[in-house]
Amino acid sequence: MTPSPLHVVLDNDIVLPNEYRLLAKADFPVEVTRVADNATDTEREAAVQRADAIVTVQFRHPSRHAPNLRLVQTQAAGFERVDLTCLADRVTVCNAFGHTRAIAEYAVMTMLMWTHQWKAVEASFRAGSWEYSGSMYGPLRPELNSKTVGVLGLGQMGEEIARRSHAMGTRVLACVRNPGKVAADGVIERVYSLDELDAFLAACDFVVVCVALTPQTTGLINAERLARMKRDAVLINVARGPVVDEAALYTAVTTGVIAGAVIDVWWQYPDAATPNRRGSRFPFHELDNVLITPHSSGWTEQMMDRRWDQIVANLRALYRGEPLRNVVRPARG
Repeated sequence: MTPSPLHVVLDNDIVLPNEYRLLAKADFPVEVTRVADNATDTEREAAVQRADAIVTVQFRHPSRHAPNLRLVQTQAAGFERVDLTCLADRVTVCNAFGHTRAIAEYAVMTMLMWTHQWKAVEASFRAGSWEYSGSMYGPLRPELNSKTVGVLGLGQMGEEIARRSHAMGTRVLACVRNPGKVAADGVIERVYSLDELDAFLAACDFVVVCVALTPQTTGLINAERLARMKRDAVLINVARGPVVDEAALYTAVTTGVIAGAVIDVWWQYPDAATPNRRGSRFPFHELDNVLITPHSSGWTEQMMDRRWDQIVANLRALYRGEPLRNVVRPARG
């Protein structure tokens, strides 16, 4: 007797190539239904009714008519766009990683760009000037290996950033909720608790924000915290925009409270009505002392392959009745 396939719905923003990734990696029977971003509630409801699992970036549709649904699997680490109140107790919510290596490379890249003043040097030479040339006795620049890098949050992403920063010869500090759970590995010189956040910030040349967005971390880096940083320090946010107070950061980088910032995650994003919406209410894009990217630090080919390896592994485990990984909300019944 042929076993029944696992019914998987690819919902919202799960682009077509990922259907091929799923089918190519699946070594168990699977039936895939795709739901377009602009699907009506009726169309989405019809798809969800038969689903054993949904792979999505957000879920806000009540699952009361999905008697078989057992897994909501996000295609990202963040799960704040999954409305848990829409899910029955039997449903497990899992997230996916795979982006940590790419973001760690990005963090180190931007620290190197900052210390070597890459944008200014490249723009100057492109315009025809040799003012930064050593051959012309231009100004000397610092090196990253003499700096102190602080990693705020030490999950998978924070650990990758710490290791790569240490490999560049930097002194690495960390600040976490539970310092006692951080094993000594020769990479991190000191681990601060969140109660010691002010002291941690004051010790760093670069502060890389890696904490998850929760009610407790929303606005964690505010005007008072930015004022604790060194005047020549740089804040790098690769976590979520609202972890940092938007207005406070703009004031800090425009008044010299800190030297600058690297921003890859934002406080607002485009939607159908405003496809070219800026990431902030403030004109960070006009500032020379801010490096900005459109939430792209982890968006690599290798990241997507790693992420779908994890997603397919969870779908396989669901099919076989094995434990799921990266659980952010376990089933309750």
